[in-house]
Amino acid sequence: MHARDAVTQTKLTRFIRAYSKTRRWPHAALRPYRNLKVEVERLDSTQVRLDIEVPVEDVNQALEETYQSLRDQVAIPGFRKGRVPVSILKSRYPEYINNEVVRHLVVSGYEEAIYAEHLTPLAQPVFSPPLKQLNVSENQPLTFSATVDIRPSLTLPRYDELTTDKAPVDVPREEVDAYIAQLQSQSATYEPLEDERPVQEKDCVRLDWECFINGEYVEAESQQDVDVELGAGIFHEKLEEALLGMELGDTKTVAIPFEANHRSPVLAGNTAHYELTLHAITQKLLPELDDEFAKDLGYENFPQLYGVIWNNLVEEERSRQVDRQRAELLEQLIEQTDITVPETLVQQALQNLQRQFAAENAQKAAAGEPVSTENAGLPTHLRPDVIKQIKQAWIFNAIAEREGIHITDDELELELRRAAEHQNRDAQVYANLLKSNNRLEDFRSQLQNEKIYQFLIQRASTRQSLIIT
Repeated sequence: MHARDAVTQTKLTRFIRAYSKTRRWPHAALRPYRNLKVEVERLDSTQVRLDIEVPVEDVNQALEETYQSLRDQVAIPGFRKGRVPVSILKSRYPEYINNEVVRHLVVSGYEEAIYAEHLTPLAQPVFSPPLKQLNVSENQPLTFSATVDIRPSLTLPRYDELTTDKAPVDVPREEVDAYIAQLQSQSATYEPLEDERPVQEKDCVRLDWECFINGEYVEAESQQDVDVELGAGIFHEKLEEALLGMELGDTKTVAIPFEANHRSPVLAGNTAHYELTLHAITQKLLPELDDEFAKDLGYENFPQLYGVIWNNLVEEERSRQVDRQRAELLEQLIEQTDITVPETLVQQALQNLQRQFAAENAQKAAAGEPVSTENAGLPTHLRPDVIKQIKQAWIFNAIAEREGIHITDDELELELRRAAEHQNRDAQVYANLLKSNNRLEDFRSQLQNEKIYQFLIQRASTRQSLIIT
């Protein structure tokens, strides 16, 4: 997963989860109706119109409850509180009574219809007629329509029709040797050459460099008595070019302009002037690859060092293989599942991201940190990522429901302990931190996704590789 994808997915997690799970009975205070009539018309795969009729008995009961509630609130001269006749209430508060009953009946009726039809709405419904135009009457049913975007029903592909590479992971000896060579190079020592001569390509040199921006010395970008190997790809190429031909004691100044998006906020958008002073041309001395070398790195002997490095590289390659497997299976799932994301949900997700980016920039500005202008407006460049992640959430939710893949409280507690140990924290303190930041369900959702990926990898078919002999 690219860094941009990971950031976007983290920001969208809660938003998408809210529109991914199967609808449950919404509100204990909303009484289910006895004979609610609902007709469903599918306008397309992600939008329905519900024609709803609330029965007479429920309309009358809602009116009676509103009358009683109003009696307990109002004080009318000539009547004791709670004893005002209905006829007086109707004449004095007709609009209030109508609005209260309509609001209650429409909300309750809509929610029950959604629940009864097993629909998951993705946005607020559009009522017809509008609520302000609805009127209730005693002994008359209340009828209205609600048009709403819904989560589409999914037909998942067969898991064994998905393919991925399940070849055993191994690391060739050459990779282990190359890694050890890097460690050997990092442990090298440098001795000045006896012969004085100008700097040549691939030399090792010892030098100072001092950085100045707009005439001001920048300590954070300056160093003294540093050993540098030319051609190793570590030093800036313009500084390497300047060093070629320099002799001991020489000083040279080099100007380097940096892009506005440079990783260093000090250098970004500025031209830095580096003053180079050459102290020595050195010889790089590599240590012997023996038990002493291994002991210097904290191991008992060289074979143990070699074995640990090999195991670590195998684990890294296995982790990369899992990442590749997940990416492949997800792409196939999305490609083989007919699913449309409503535009209303895409826009809501982009607006949600925009609010989060704005809040982050406000915090950075308050702290005096550089503020990103990349997402100042609606982040439409993230639209493909948003659509992909919404599809993934819906597909994974469908798999979890069909296969019964969930995270139990015991599993959650175990993984919380592991995560806390990894961060050297107390498990309960870590759990409380997640709860206080409303991130515990994010953590549970992440664990469930891990389970689903494991399930898919196990069920997928092994892709055969072409072997040329």
